[in-house]
Amino acid sequence: MDICGPFSKASIHGEKYFLTILDDFSRYAWIVLLLKSKSEVKIQVQNFISLIENQFDSKIKCIRTDNGPKFFLKDFFASKGIIHHTNCVYTPQQNGRVERKHQHNLNVARALMFQSQYPKHFWSYAIKHAIYLINSIPSLVTKKQTLYELLHNQKPDVSMLKVFGSLCYASTTGPKQKFDSRSRKGVFLGYQFGIKGYIILDLQNKDIFVSRDVIFYESHFPLNNKPEIDT
Repeated sequence: MDICGPFSKASIHGEKYFLTILDDFSRYAWIVLLLKSKSEVKIQVQNFISLIENQFDSKIKCIRTDNGPKFFLKDFFASKGIIHHTNCVYTPQQNGRVERKHQHNLNVARALMFQSQYPKHFWSYAIKHAIYLINSIPSLVTKKQTLYELLHNQKPDVSMLKVFGSLCYASTTGPKQKFDSRSRKGVFLGYQFGIKGYIILDLQNKDIFVSRDVIFYESHFPLNNKPEIDT
């Protein structure tokens, strides 16, 4: 586990940090977006351990982090029988796998931002989409298997995979007059965990919403020629 941040510009939802959690065997990674301070790390780590125990019917045996006090959960780890390994001072290479995962994720997220031309305060969506891509594509490190496949013992479903920042039209809902528009013009922001739908930024009123019925034009990036969005 490792924290990345603080970022000089908070995300559109106020996040300044993100926590990367890496499975040592599969190299699959989870991204936990944090808000204003590192004080949230402890509760997020405890929630994550509960998630793994429930969803994978498995127990975490060992956690490796740096020496930051944000990861010091001595009593909690002892109650779970978890061994906590930390780095020697000034030796981040001892937690090198998650450090490299940070760089990989940031490199992909940066490329997504350059292509889509999203304003910088949308970085949290780029980070989440980048890790989604990394977990879902074959890797030479894992002998061309996907990280998702190694962890879940099945191939990832990429049927909803779309180009980040591309133009899309989402079907409108609610009562409408006969000549009202039947769609909202927007750009694709990613996926909402637990909902089978797409996160869309409405280009007209700047709302962020989730929709299932969306038509995509994945070779078009409407923000390329637009000034930065005011929020």
